[in-house]
Amino acid sequence: MTGACLWMLAGLAQAAGDAGARVVFIAHAVTRDVSTALPLRQWTYATVSSSADTGDGLQLRLRPVWARAPDMPGIDSLSLDDRHAEDRAMRAVLASGFDVQARPDGAVVRPVDAKAWQTLAASQPDERLLVSTRLAALALRPVMLPTAPQAGHAIVRHDRTGDFAALETRMQVRTIDHAIAVLDLEFSGAGLRGHGRQAVRLHDGQPLEARLYLERTPAGADAPQVHRLHVVDMATEPTLDLELDPGQAQAYVESVEATLANPPFSARTDDPALFKLHPTPEGALEPWMPAGQVPATDAMLVFGLKRQPHNPRLIITIGADGRAIGKAGPALSEFSTLRVRDVALLDHAGRPLTGAEATLVQPTVSMQDRQRVDETQLMFPFHLPHDVAAETLVAAHTIRMTGDGNVYRWDRAETVARTAQTMHAGDTRIEWTSPHRAALIQPYSQPADRQGRWTTAVPVDAAGREIPSALVMVWRSLDIPGDWRTPAAIPALVLEAGRVPHRLEIATAEPIAGLRLRHYRWHTEPRTWTFHDVRSRMNDADRATYEREFGPSGATAR
Repeated sequence: MTGACLWMLAGLAQAAGDAGARVVFIAHAVTRDVSTALPLRQWTYATVSSSADTGDGLQLRLRPVWARAPDMPGIDSLSLDDRHAEDRAMRAVLASGFDVQARPDGAVVRPVDAKAWQTLAASQPDERLLVSTRLAALALRPVMLPTAPQAGHAIVRHDRTGDFAALETRMQVRTIDHAIAVLDLEFSGAGLRGHGRQAVRLHDGQPLEARLYLERTPAGADAPQVHRLHVVDMATEPTLDLELDPGQAQAYVESVEATLANPPFSARTDDPALFKLHPTPEGALEPWMPAGQVPATDAMLVFGLKRQPHNPRLIITIGADGRAIGKAGPALSEFSTLRVRDVALLDHAGRPLTGAEATLVQPTVSMQDRQRVDETQLMFPFHLPHDVAAETLVAAHTIRMTGDGNVYRWDRAETVARTAQTMHAGDTRIEWTSPHRAALIQPYSQPADRQGRWTTAVPVDAAGREIPSALVMVWRSLDIPGDWRTPAAIPALVLEAGRVPHRLEIATAEPIAGLRLRHYRWHTEPRTWTFHDVRSRMNDADRATYEREFGPSGATAR
C-alpha cells in the first residue's frame, strides 16, 4: 500500500490496553469535486482516552486499531506491509496515535510519533492525514452546556487558537430528555463552513454521536473538499451496517411506509390472505426469545485463520457452524446474542496469548448457523495489536468471549378493552385509531439496562377470542436518509432513530373489541462463548471439505 491511499487510514482508531478508554467509530467520506467525483470513504474504530483537566484544557489520546477504505479492495490497516517504508511509517503512526489538546478556545491535534509522521508527510503535500484527523476531532470535544439547558438554547464556541483558529461553532439545543441533549451545529471560519447535528450527555457535555457536513478549500484548489463525518460512541450500540448503507436504510423506510399505506393498514379489507392468527400460543416464548437453557449455537462456535489477497497477515474468521458438531443438513434457524465485556485468545492450556491482547469494538455480537465474519469486516467484534505475530495467531487454541445474554420468561396476559390502557405496563400504551386498527407502543431499552419488560398483543372479539390480524413492527425512525447538504437534510442520528418507541401496528377485518396483551420479563445472565479451532471439531474428511470453503486455518496457514 502506497501513496495517495495512505491518507484513508489516518482516521481515529483505538489500541489495545487503553484502560478506561471509550471506543468510537468514525465514517468519513471526502468528495474532491462535488460535481463529478464519487466520495472516498474511510471507516475507523478508535479509543479515546483522556487525562485530567489541569487547567490548560483536556488532553485526549487517540490510538489506532483498525481502519478501512471500503471502496478500495485491500486497503485497510491489516494490509500494511513492512517491506514498504510508507507502510512501516503508517503502522508506527497508528500504533502510537494522536494527542489532542482540547482547550475552551481551540484544539490542537498532533501525531505522537513525529519521526514516522515526517516519513508520511513527505508524500502528502496538503497534509491530508492530519486534516482528516483534525476534522474528526471536532466531533470529540466536550460541549459546555448551560446550567439548565432547554430546547432552543443557543451556545457559541469561538476558537481563537489551535488548528482552526477563528472557527466559530454555533450550537442550538434541538431536543432534550433526562440524559441526552441533541444539538444543531453551524461552522464558519478558519477555511471551513458547514453544519451538523450532535448528541451529548446532559450531565457533562460528553459527545455521544455527531454527523458533520463540512466544506474546506485547500490552498490553490479550485473547488472545496466536501467532508461528511459520522462519529459515534460504540457504547450506544449503534446499528452500523444500516447506517453506512443509505440505500438499505431507505429501503427499510420505503418498505414499512408502503406496507402502512396499503390495505389492511390504510383501509379495511376482507381479503383473508392478509390476516392470520398469531403463531405462538399464549404463555409460550416467541421464537426469538432465549430462555434459560444454553442456545444450540453456543456449541457451534468456531474460528479459523486464512489468507486473503492484499493482506500479508493471517486473518481471523469467527463463526457458527452446526457441521462442526455433526449437525448436517440445512442451517439451523436458531441464533444467539451476547453483550460482550471481554475477549481473549487462549493457548492449549487456557492461558492468554502474549501479544494478542484484544480490544473490543462491537459490544453486541449475534451468531447463527453458517454465519462467518472476519477481521476485514466492519462487524468483526474485536481487533488485535498491529504487530501481532503470525506465530501467535497460529498458537491460538480457543477464543473466549465473556459477557451477558438476555433471558426471557413469561410474565402474564392481560385483556385490555377497546379505548382502555394496560394496568400492568405503565410505560406501554395503546393507540386506538379505528374499529379495525390499533398500535401498541413501548419504549426502547437502554444499552445499560439489565432487566426489563417486553409486550406483544393479539386482537380479540367481544367474547375474548383471537381475531386474525396483520402485524407490522416499526422499530426505528421512518425518516428518509438525506443528502447532508443542508441542515434540514442531515440524516437523523442513530441515537435519535433508535430511541423512537417501538410500534406494533395491528390491522384486522373484524372489529377489535380489545387487545390480549402478552407480557414477558427479561434479565441478563453471565455467559461465555468459546470459539474452537475449526479443525479440532472435524474428522479428516470433513476438515478437508470445510477448509476448501472456509480457507486454511491454524497450523496449515503458514
